[in-house]
Amino acid sequence: MNMPADDSHWEIYVTYVDDNPAVLMVDIGIAELAPISEKPFLVWLRVDVLNPDEERFPTEEEDIRLNEIEDAVTESFAEADVRYVGRITSDGVREFYFYTADPEQFRDSVTTVMSEFPEYTFEADFAEDPEWTHYRDVLYPSPEDLQQIENQHIINRLYQAGDSLTTPRRIDHYANFKTSEDRESFISAAEALGYEAASRPDRPDATEFPYAVGLLRVDPADGETIDRITFELFDLAREHGGEYEGWGSEVITE
Repeated sequence: MNMPADDSHWEIYVTYVDDNPAVLMVDIGIAELAPISEKPFLVWLRVDVLNPDEERFPTEEEDIRLNEIEDAVTESFAEADVRYVGRITSDGVREFYFYTADPEQFRDSVTTVMSEFPEYTFEADFAEDPEWTHYRDVLYPSPEDLQQIENQHIINRLYQAGDSLTTPRRIDHYANFKTSEDRESFISAAEALGYEAASRPDRPDATEFPYAVGLLRVDPADGETIDRITFELFDLAREHGGEYEGWGSEVITE
């Protein structure tokens, strides 16, 4: 995929869109610049998947063809004032989203590109979105989605280091709170779930959440387990007025 912008930072995550499972790929790097006033139009290309599987996602073979469409479209805008920000694959459709100052040029260019893929039904359209609301509210990951992304990064590093991920091991978790009382109530709730409070550092330089806690529990580090326990702690910390910071594990190669 053609991604020329130096400030790009692309991530992939799984969520639900309109109650359907969805895979999103989004440039989270552009968030610090958004909205870009010179690109007030949201423009999109919607492509119908030809042979979706039981979950309405493209097969591996067709995914290659859809990636060819993506490359052809992004390359057609290499010299144009268009910013590719993300895509959604869900319910038998793949949608590509961009922002631009010239939506008519986008539609004309995409129509030309799609003539090279005559087997596909598509729609190209645009809407005014000067605040980049679609990017922020639909494409950009929620805090829970960002946690899922970070989980996958850590799991990938463990796996690349030779970790089988299935062996139970000590996993350290970290959370921060506004008051020591909130921290203690969180610890009590976490202990009921089998966690142990390993540390209670105070950080007076942290303006909003100066009361930290380190928890530990023995668990496997596979993706399903990690997502389940981190989402559990994420919600628990929020219930007690705090924030879940993340987790870590040593590499287990046995």
